[in-house]
Amino acid sequence: MRITIASLPIGTGHDIAARALAEAMGQAGVEVHFSHHLAGPSRAHTASYFLSVRYAPWLFSRMFQWGDGARFAWSRHRTAWRAIGSRVLPAVFEQYRPDWVVATHPFALTAWTALKANFPGLKVMGVLTDLSAHQFWWEPEADAYAVWLPEERQDLVRFGYPEQKIWDTGIPIRSIFHDDALQFARLFDGPIVVLGGGLGIGPYHRILRDLMAFDLPVLAVCGQNERLRWQLSQQSWPAHVTIAGYVENMPEVLCASRAVVGKPGGVTAAEVCQVQVPWLLTHWIAGQEEVNRDRLTSHNLAELGDHGLVERLAPLLVDSKARRSMLAHQAELARPNASRDIVRRILAFQ
Repeated sequence: MRITIASLPIGTGHDIAARALAEAMGQAGVEVHFSHHLAGPSRAHTASYFLSVRYAPWLFSRMFQWGDGARFAWSRHRTAWRAIGSRVLPAVFEQYRPDWVVATHPFALTAWTALKANFPGLKVMGVLTDLSAHQFWWEPEADAYAVWLPEERQDLVRFGYPEQKIWDTGIPIRSIFHDDALQFARLFDGPIVVLGGGLGIGPYHRILRDLMAFDLPVLAVCGQNERLRWQLSQQSWPAHVTIAGYVENMPEVLCASRAVVGKPGGVTAAEVCQVQVPWLLTHWIAGQEEVNRDRLTSHNLAELGDHGLVERLAPLLVDSKARRSMLAHQAELARPNASRDIVRRILAFQ
């Protein structure tokens, strides 16, 4: 079997999930290829997205909510991306000849389904990397969806997608997160880890100043945001504060952490739940991460900390009822084998 994994360079979670899937596919003996061939046509969307969430987050949030309910907006979006797919992707299909295309981004999902009419044997599925299925994720011709939380299933059913085609597998995470050799720390002497996603987004200066109230080790991970890492490193911080850029050993970092403070990315949520570490949400990207925030807190997988960070974090740093409850809910919803389950279902698909 040949599988093509299609993603887009909008954020980092889509590609992290794609790499996790590729790893599981390779272990299953599946021939796998990556497709970023839609990166060019998506440049305008990518640029407008980052400009909007940076300079007009309130406007993007409004547009995100509006687009989730306006059927004509979805129709225009779908028509545009199917046209792009029909123009760009036939040559890619001829190069890879995949049996399945697994899309970790909604635009890629819609674009690839445009090929199904000319290549009848092609199967296309979507793997959600956030905690909601926005209307732009809805593709009637998709052969399957992989979701995590029950609300995502409800989202898709609300749009009219057949419930029996929805797989409750979870968000793909790297196999190291369920490696028996990776020992999960259950001590209280690790650092408080500050995360802003792969792009290092968020008010790190304010968060670090607040965390100084604890006099505990702190590790600020700036991801690929080298400008932020340089700015923070130029400031005078206590010896117990460490400023880092992109870290390759995130599983070990999370396992050794005392608590995590940061934004609610979908892949980060899946990793934190697998490790089971107290999590405080201090900031979020407008739109999808606002929904992530609400669903994480409703399941007690994380707690809000955008206001009163010190007061909200303190009970999670000791062996308290609040900490035990949160870790128990994370353990219940952890899906460490999501990648393997998706591959298994693909191989068994009839």
